[in-house]
Amino acid sequence: MAKVVLKIKALPKDTSQNIEELTGKIKEFLAKYGEVYKTESQPLAFGLTVIMITLIVEEDAGTTKLEEGFSEFKDASLDIIELTRAADF
Repeated sequence: MAKVVLKIKALPKDTSQNIEELTGKIKEFLAKYGEVYKTESQPLAFGLTVIMITLIVEEDAGTTKLEEGFSEFKDASLDIIELTRAADF
């Protein structure tokens, strides 16, 4: 079965929030949908930091439930910015 690699952008809703703590919460939240492969924090602008997450899911799982679940996560806005089919993961 092929895997799908998703790149997810997380933008914290509170600029004073601890990024490491938020990253842990995001990883825990996303673990129920697939395997968190990588996380990376990047400065955006004016003190904002964006968290980039690489998530690996089974192809047959799709992204609908994941995207619907994004609304449940209250500490950051989550968006899929890239989706790639990868059979070798």
